[in-house]
Amino acid sequence: MKVGVIVLGCLPSGVKQILHRLYEELSSKHQLFGMEIDRGSGEVNYTEIKEVSDSPYLSHTILKVSAAPVNNQWEQTLAPMDMTVVLGDAQAKEIWQTSIADKEALRTLFVPVSIYNNIKGNDWTLGYDTALNSITQNVLKVQDTIHSLKYDKPRLFGFSIEGNPSTNMLQDISLAVDGNYLAVDYEEEEITTLCDAIKKSYTYTKTSNVLIYSQALQEVIENSVISKLEVDWKYTEIDEALCMGVNPTAIDRILANELADEILRWIKNNCLTGELTVQKDGIQFK
Repeated sequence: MKVGVIVLGCLPSGVKQILHRLYEELSSKHQLFGMEIDRGSGEVNYTEIKEVSDSPYLSHTILKVSAAPVNNQWEQTLAPMDMTVVLGDAQAKEIWQTSIADKEALRTLFVPVSIYNNIKGNDWTLGYDTALNSITQNVLKVQDTIHSLKYDKPRLFGFSIEGNPSTNMLQDISLAVDGNYLAVDYEEEEITTLCDAIKKSYTYTKTSNVLIYSQALQEVIENSVISKLEVDWKYTEIDEALCMGVNPTAIDRILANELADEILRWIKNNCLTGELTVQKDGIQFK
């Protein structure tokens, strides 16, 4: 049987672990193919995975993130495979639901992978904990520096998160670093509340603070928040590459193995099209 794997959206390091497990378990009886859709031409490349490094986190990336053109002929793309595992983020799930899952000729499984933890129906996603740890460590390094310097004005350092961070992500980061955040879907009164919270955070001994927000809100932060504060303001942008992390955290390693177990169960039991969701009480297939 031919089993395909395609990645849409993002490729955190934990995905390598899933591929490693699939190869170990399937290579003796099945053919495992990595599938990539070229961003330029739209052509599909099928590469049989015949060897995976014993050190999946240190090896090169077996698959790359595929393009997902709106008019892609998914039946034709996935037809050579008997079963296909679709790993992806929130946008990928939407594509899978609207253009792939309803095709009777295709048997597919959607697996939630997102550094932003913004996929509906999931309490957690592979890559999220690694992203949280990576961003938190970078914020803490900056905090160590700014705490050691004294300025005439209180200091406020912003961290602009690239991509599509969820409000929960921004909140989690701010809690981890004892900072503040602005919700992605903020209400006007939240601006006033945020400004008041930042002002109250400064004391005789604490003269600096950090603000976490989505890059899409940069103009709002500058015009509606910073303009109301008497602070020395600087910010830095955190791109998606930094969020991926070189090595997954222990939580993401565990989740990768649990997802791999469910994918293998789906393949070996020859199940119909469905999706995996990560809930607080475990992984569910539906």
